[in-house]
Amino acid sequence: MKILVVDDASFTRDLIKRTLRKRFPTVTVEEAVNGRKAQQMLEKMAFDMVLCDWEMPEMTGVELLQWCREQPNYKKDTLPFVMITSRGDKSHVVEAVQSGVTDYLGKPFSAEQLIQKVLSAAKRNGLDKKLDSAPKSHVAPSTGGVASGSLDVLMAGSANPKATPAPKISNPSVASKDVKIPTKVRFAGKEFRCMVIHFAKDEATMLIKSDDVVPTVLDQAVLDLTFEQKVNRLNYFVQAVATTEKKHDSAFLTVTLSLIDQDADKEAFIQQLFASL
Repeated sequence: MKILVVDDASFTRDLIKRTLRKRFPTVTVEEAVNGRKAQQMLEKMAFDMVLCDWEMPEMTGVELLQWCREQPNYKKDTLPFVMITSRGDKSHVVEAVQSGVTDYLGKPFSAEQLIQKVLSAAKRNGLDKKLDSAPKSHVAPSTGGVASGSLDVLMAGSANPKATPAPKISNPSVASKDVKIPTKVRFAGKEFRCMVIHFAKDEATMLIKSDDVVPTVLDQAVLDLTFEQKVNRLNYFVQAVATTEKKHDSAFLTVTLSLIDQDADKEAFIQQLFASL
């Protein structure tokens, strides 16, 4: 079985590839940095499944999906196409459904949620036997949220262990501003309120209650930020986690996030937001 992973962010591609290869060692995993490159690869060789980001330069994920469904060998009943994106609002789900998407996985997602989506998409297209040839491992039950929800749910409208505090990786070339921005953050489908206390163009440090969630280093995160009444969902990974007090049961944690997105529109949004702070 051959799976194509399409995302302009190398961190996300590497995370997906590593998860798939660990769970399905007999599967071949290829990658493309954007929709245009993926289109070229799909024209040259046959793939059994596509896992694709929505927002990418040159050709978006939905544009690639629409192109696929126009090809005789990549119709919905022959090529499972799973859209992976932080766009969880109903209008985008409807657009993906109308374009012929097989399933939808919201960012941030856990390894278990990704595996579940791949297994489900493969089963719908009769490809599950190819995946079953790989050694089985336990897949934890879904924790809910956009990432784990089915398309039917979207159309209808257990705590992690304590993380070992990691030192903040400082970068003297990055200008950071002290701020107080109340907003929301998501870790693997779970949404929590937080307070952004330091903001840079490629980093954000926030304050969260430790009894809400304890993220671990390299977890994915989606942070909601607003500028001129426009909300943007930005994709980060956890760079560092530390307690606010010198005790293990501190009520609050500071979490430093590093930006994953390499999208020009999101970079422009961040530049404008940063300049306004």
